[in-house]
Amino acid sequence: MNQLRIGLVGAGVIGSVHSLMLREIANALPGRVDLVAVADPDAAARANARNNYGYREEYGDACELLAHADINAIFVCTPTRFHHEIVLAAAARGVHVFCEKPLAMSYAEGVEMRAALAAGGCRAQIGLVLRFSAVYTAMRQMLADPAAGRPLAIVFRDDQCFPTRGMHASPWRADRSLSAGGTLIEHGVHDLDLLTWMFGPIVRLRAWERNLAGHPGIEDYVAVEAEFADGLRAQLVNLWHDMLQRPSNRRLEIFCERAFISSDHDMHGPITRQSGDGEAEIVSADAVLQRFIDARGAAEHPQRDWFPVSYFVQDLAFVEALLADRDPEPGIGVGLEAQRLAEAVYTSARENREIELDAFEPNR
Repeated sequence: MNQLRIGLVGAGVIGSVHSLMLREIANALPGRVDLVAVADPDAAARANARNNYGYREEYGDACELLAHADINAIFVCTPTRFHHEIVLAAAARGVHVFCEKPLAMSYAEGVEMRAALAAGGCRAQIGLVLRFSAVYTAMRQMLADPAAGRPLAIVFRDDQCFPTRGMHASPWRADRSLSAGGTLIEHGVHDLDLLTWMFGPIVRLRAWERNLAGHPGIEDYVAVEAEFADGLRAQLVNLWHDMLQRPSNRRLEIFCERAFISSDHDMHGPITRQSGDGEAEIVSADAVLQRFIDARGAAEHPQRDWFPVSYFVQDLAFVEALLADRDPEPGIGVGLEAQRLAEAVYTSARENREIELDAFEPNR
């Protein structure tokens, strides 16, 4: 592909994040990446995208954009309800797709999306951005060190102010007709995917959920105990609280036979590590970032100053894959498996039982 001509649908919070990343990528690759058009029903959001990020055209919705804009790739950054119809429409026109997580409102929709993309010969990437985290990439490397021994236990907490206000303000998050659910599917799906990326497939799980905020169908607390093929277990807690000044936070602790690895940072920051009989040490944010850059073979990359920003690395990976005529990662299959895991969690919580993943067929 000589030039990537991009349209973006959904100019809200996450759409603006992607637009900033794409603007920087386009500036560094003149003639190779073109920000053609933006679509959003909100005229002010469209104007903001044009003025701040350089899209040349604007449309009221995805159908207009796909019908009139000369694009060969699209970023889907809308509320979850609209992912399915937009991806199917893009696939019918042979347009490559970046789709924000979660993939769809249901696993069944996701299966249809995968089939449509395959039939249209379209490449696709799902927005599971934690796979591009400097912190989690470095932690994954530390786990691979034989000196650490086998992992013994994983404790993972993910908390965030209910994202209808604050820096993540998206009122649609409280509307079950627009979202696939609450804190687990709309946010913690990142965590389910990260656990499989770091430790392998989950073979069984047990889950519990609560709804304290009172939005129908939008849970604000989920606890999951997940077991992997080797018997390792992880405890995951996802919650949306009502403390605006508390930063969105993830804490991951990994206990191994001869090592302890933890961090309170999910993208860029330090890692605490203790090995053998030694004292705990702090691996600095700069050292963590250097590990990440080395792991990606990006020591000489002209945009390496942006590599602390996981969203930038994620979007760059999509752009570079399409320009090189190869499939981007994580692909649609990864997003579909994350959707299946989330639906297994909901089924376990609703039916008060353990779920065996090999035999689980989502019907939610």
